Amino acid sequence: MNLPLTVASRAARAFQDRDDARAREKYGYSHDPGEVPVGNQHAHREVEAADVSVGNLTMTAAAVQAAARSRPIAWVDVRLADAFAAGHIPGALHMPMVEVNVRVSELAWDQLVVAVCADGVDASRAVAFFRERGMEDTFALAGGLPAWVSSGGELTS
Repeated sequence: MNLPLTVASRAARAFQDRDDARAREKYGYSHDPGEVPVGNQHAHREVEAADVSVGNLTMTAAAVQAAARSRPIAWVDVRLADAFAAGHIPGALHMPMVEVNVRVSELAWDQLVVAVCADGVDASRAVAFFRERGMEDTFALAGGLPAWVSSGGELTS
């Protein structure tokens, strides 16, 4: 079926808007740079640590290093710019938490995606959001960057 590009674009945008509305309903949108309201309802709430069950969202540094030997890993660093500039995992994509919902399309869906932050909490929130989008092969680095460094992982600045 060949649809005109404008029709296909509008349909894709409608599906994206629907998915965005569901995510904002669940996670709130106070960190959404676009501040796009859903209808007349505004869900002004932060994502709370209690909203994220970290049990199946995390991978240890050793498990990530083992996985890296057999498959490509897309690193996503969700810390702020200053922290990222001070030191990050080589090859990591810098995607601050405030931009995760609008930049999720930059991630490769066919790779293992590992989100990292200072302590693992924000990374777990990002992974919960990615999984809401259907990206099942995403995990947060348990213990954050300190766990990575203590396991012998490299950092670059």
